Amino acid sequence: MTKYVLSIDGGGVRGLASATFLSELDKSTNKKLSESFDLIVGTSTGGIIALAISILGLEGDDLVKIYSKENLKKIFSPLRYRFLGSKYAGKIKRKTFEEYFKAETLSSAKTPLIITAFDLERRRVKMFKSWKEGYLPARRVAAATSAAPTYFPAESIEGQWYLDGAVSTNNPVLIAHAESKALWPNEEIKILSVGTGYNERRLDGRKARKWGSISWLNAGIIQILMESNIEHVIAQSLFNDNYLRVDSSLVGIKSSFDNTSKRNLDSIKKLGESWWERFGEKSKEFIL
Repeated sequence: MTKYVLSIDGGGVRGLASATFLSELDKSTNKKLSESFDLIVGTSTGGIIALAISILGLEGDDLVKIYSKENLKKIFSPLRYRFLGSKYAGKIKRKTFEEYFKAETLSSAKTPLIITAFDLERRRVKMFKSWKEGYLPARRVAAATSAAPTYFPAESIEGQWYLDGAVSTNNPVLIAHAESKALWPNEEIKILSVGTGYNERRLDGRKARKWGSISWLNAGIIQILMESNIEHVIAQSLFNDNYLRVDSSLVGIKSSFDNTSKRNLDSIKKLGESWWERFGEKSKEFIL
């Protein structure tokens, strides 16, 4: 019996594109997203979407509303005008997640979940699994998986400190496949992988060779490191027809994780809509 897995990348506000695409997929089928998949794996903003689908049962336009300008303005505020420390305080982000998830725990997941974070002390990926750590508050896991370095402070859960899951893997497709094979070793695995767009802007090597830490930060080194495409290349090679990737380059969109201008958010939403036009029918056929 075939098992269907949904894997969702990180990417900050660009998760609006992922949510827009998944919203259209949800509206086009007779089943809720939480019923269309046997496992959902998410990193960072993708982890938030995964939690919203599986725990809150959000569907259609309600899934997109997570990325309303009002919500994003709250999450990415207030700015912390300090040379040392994260760009944003984590308090308001945590409060926003509390408003959404309230007292829900991972055990409320309607579809089994894996949400990734990076364990600072052990220096390795941490997988929060709904069937193993169901007692953990969903709001705390959401805060941990989205604690992007330099943007937000690290988050503590049960005495352990975590950063954004994208530190170790922004695209969790290989984790999704490995864990699904561990759960269902004798079953066929099909993975729908949804990205957040990738930046093709060229960096000038002659200038970059003279850059120091501040210049690299200004150039978006954190995003560069988190946006490796190697997972997709490997998955495409290994899984063939059992793998479908929804993603494209960013055109007319700021690649930064925190650009909440109306113009940028409108462009991101249009990107998600363009994915539906391009990948919609393939995606429906893939999971049916």
